[in-house]
Amino acid sequence: MDFLTAIVLGVVQGVSEWLPISSKTQVMFVSQLLLSATPELAYSLGLFLEAASVLAALIYFRLVYLKILRGFLGDAEGRKWLTYVIVTTAATGAVGIPLYMAAKRYLLLGASAGWLMVVLGVAVIFNAVLLQRARSVAGLKTFDDMTLGHMALVGLAQALSVLPGISRSGITTTTLLLLGYRPDEAFKSSFVLVPIAGLGATALAYLSEGGAVATPEVITAMLIGLVVSLVTIKALLEFAKSKHVTLVNIVVGTLAIAGGITRILLSS
Repeated sequence: MDFLTAIVLGVVQGVSEWLPISSKTQVMFVSQLLLSATPELAYSLGLFLEAASVLAALIYFRLVYLKILRGFLGDAEGRKWLTYVIVTTAATGAVGIPLYMAAKRYLLLGASAGWLMVVLGVAVIFNAVLLQRARSVAGLKTFDDMTLGHMALVGLAQALSVLPGISRSGITTTTLLLLGYRPDEAFKSSFVLVPIAGLGATALAYLSEGGAVATPEVITAMLIGLVVSLVTIKALLEFAKSKHVTLVNIVVGTLAIAGGITRILLSS
């Protein structure tokens, strides 16, 4: 890998991680196109580069993570965030690790994974239409309204993102939107989980491929991904804070559909 390719991979990771399109799939595609990497190595590279997203989330949402630490000391808001992280992580680990092993062995689901994202995207757009017609308080939930059941559902949704073609941010954000959360709250609640899921993905990739994914060029791609991620997060949250709740839902749903169709086409 040369450094120009590393820059391209970093930009791809930094943008796609936060959109309802699978960053792993995009990195896999670019790696195979530019590096002629095997599907297995390209898959592990996509997982390893999630370390850039981990660092970006830790920097951007540092105040939330400080609240989580205060949760250990009894802070009420911090305890809610701490519970959220624990419940979602437990659900993700219970389902995600076996799925990763299956995906690694069979490089599975291909078009099926794409169809899942298409269905989710359609559901979000349909939900947006219903919200617009109802003009009620639906879709205005905040993190304070988060229940244990909702936390578990987010964790289960996140577990599916270990499969090629399924976007972690896409599937968790759309799940939260379908549960009635405000767009900015859905994005934030999804992005805060990146360090846990990303560290797990990076560790699995390193244990699987070792030095093949931990080269100076890949580290460069990771640093580029960090910078691009910070810019992308800020732009997305500003957009989500707009009062156009229906528009945000439609955009997220459309991107999810586009990501799913891309995966279907790549698998055909």
